[in-house]
Amino acid sequence: MEFTQKELYQLINLSRSPLWLVGADLSRANLSRAGLRDADLAWSNLSGADLRGADLEGASLTGANLSGADLRNANLRGADLDGANLEGVRFRGAIMPDGSTHY
Repeated sequence: MEFTQKELYQLINLSRSPLWLVGADLSRANLSRAGLRDADLAWSNLSGADLRGADLEGASLTGANLSGADLRNANLRGADLDGANLEGVRFRGAIMPDGSTHY
């Protein structure tokens, strides 16, 4: 399923509970500063997505394709990146799952 930018904005910003987007195609989506805390993004395609400053604390990114994604200054504290494709991901300034900051 593909989302328009307007649909993504509404889905993320109007949701009152953690999002369940398992297997979603969010490739090249603009998700900068998105509130994705505790979201289930397992096996999703986030290749080339703009996730700068996104709040992904506690999110499941198990098996997700994040190749070429921009996660600069994102919050990944407690996120599950097990099996995720992280090739070419930009992490500068991101808070990593263990709480450390990537430089």
